[in-house]
Amino acid sequence: MEYEKLILNNRGMPLKILMVGKHTCIRVIREAQALKSVGYEVDLLTNKISYGTDVFSQIGFWHNQEQFTNFLSERRNKYDIIEVHNEPDFMVIWSKEIVKGNKKTKVIHNAHDVDNIRRKYIPIEERMAFKVADGIIYVSEPIQKTCNDLHSIEAPTMVLFNYPTQSMVDSVNMSFTDKKKTLVYEGGVNPIGNSQSIIEMNRVFKYRDLFPIFQKLIEMGNEVHVYPGNADAFNTGQHTGVILHPPTMFDKLLPEIAQFKYNLCIFNNDDGKQDQVNYTTPNKLWDGLCAGLPTIGCYCKETEKYIDKHKIGWTFSNIEDIGDCSKLEEDYLGIINNVEDKRKELVFERQVWRLENFYAKLLNIKTKKVPVDIKKQAEFEYGKKDTNFLLS
Repeated sequence: MEYEKLILNNRGMPLKILMVGKHTCIRVIREAQALKSVGYEVDLLTNKISYGTDVFSQIGFWHNQEQFTNFLSERRNKYDIIEVHNEPDFMVIWSKEIVKGNKKTKVIHNAHDVDNIRRKYIPIEERMAFKVADGIIYVSEPIQKTCNDLHSIEAPTMVLFNYPTQSMVDSVNMSFTDKKKTLVYEGGVNPIGNSQSIIEMNRVFKYRDLFPIFQKLIEMGNEVHVYPGNADAFNTGQHTGVILHPPTMFDKLLPEIAQFKYNLCIFNNDDGKQDQVNYTTPNKLWDGLCAGLPTIGCYCKETEKYIDKHKIGWTFSNIEDIGDCSKLEEDYLGIINNVEDKRKELVFERQVWRLENFYAKLLNIKTKKVPVDIKKQAEFEYGKKDTNFLLS
């Protein structure tokens, strides 16, 4: 079947792909798993070991620019695609400088966190990274539009959501018949304290100052469980009434949160000024879907739009409107049925062809044809405008 064939480079060989990063987050792991499930070799160049790095075919480590340069220089002709993930932006600049003049290798900037969105200013490294990249991948349409306009982007760009892989979905036991009537949140949370560093953290990353949000939900009659990604939040929040779980490895996290009833996507953003969560579609949205939980969304515009579009939860304009979640019980069965359908559909293996064809476009090689059902699902997900140049 044409769809199952790998994209071949100009030498008639399957694409060779290198993922580059400092911290290899779960989005990178998901991409690599999906690409490898198709049949590609995917290597990693990273600054530190982290969860999921065993999925890669080979791993190299860098701790300074010299090591980074040496690794890539020795392999500058090996890779067709070098996909640089997240920050710091100078990794894109280093990669492009090393392969300069090699038309067979393209450098992609996969921009998870962007300072012009998160911090409201543009560092020189961000400007340079966006200007030199051969292609750019974003996590949402608003971030795509904002960055394309700010940086006058001429290179091809695309949006790619943070889908779980089929193996992640399969790892979750959906046999819970009596879920606990509780809210569960997983992800980064600012610690509690009066130190200058915590005060500055709450200023810059206000949306992660979440203990006041959790406590408000508790006051309204809810039981709130939290799996913080950082130990300092776990250590400093024990007195808050929030039921805190220690930072948990991802493969254990998904089955654990499946026992709860509602996935929580709410941020400290009641004034609507934190564009990092207004515009982003976070990992935790798809983590909840993967674990079979409907999501409660509040103070996160783009996430709320996605929840409403797929009918996989409830959205609220104000935390006060959430109240006691027991009032959602009468709608729960219909929502959970949608969740069970969508968790089978919204997996990376059904969307990885978009990534493959994006690579092919950059390399000016033949793209992949797509079955009608997968094409229609992608058009609903991203819109025909976003997928036109990827569909053949």
